Amino acid sequence: MISRKVDELNPWEFFDIMNDENGSVLVVDVREMDEYLGDMGHIRGSVNIPLGDLPKHLGELKGHEKIAFVCNTGDRSYFACRYLMDNGIGQVMHLKGGIVQWHLSGLEVEYE
Repeated sequence: MISRKVDELNPWEFFDIMNDENGSVLVVDVREMDEYLGDMGHIRGSVNIPLGDLPKHLGELKGHEKIAFVCNTGDRSYFACRYLMDNGIGQVMHLKGGIVQWHLSGLEVEYE
């Protein structure tokens, strides 16, 4: 079995894909709800599906052409990509360094 590498994007690449794909990229934040709504905020337009809840949402995620994952530092989003790839969803990517790196790059978040 050939294992594909997870696509890791820096914040500006992630931002460009979100905006250049005409809304065809689903951005999923896999942090817990209190983190998603907490001090670090979240990326505008993202949906919150905590990593532990991904199996329950696998069917609906299969309906999306491209999925981009984000978490706090990049670890959980990497595992989300691997999980989806292992379950037959191949167009996945994640934000390397997570929302922390997003902030350090000066990109905006929302808090609601």
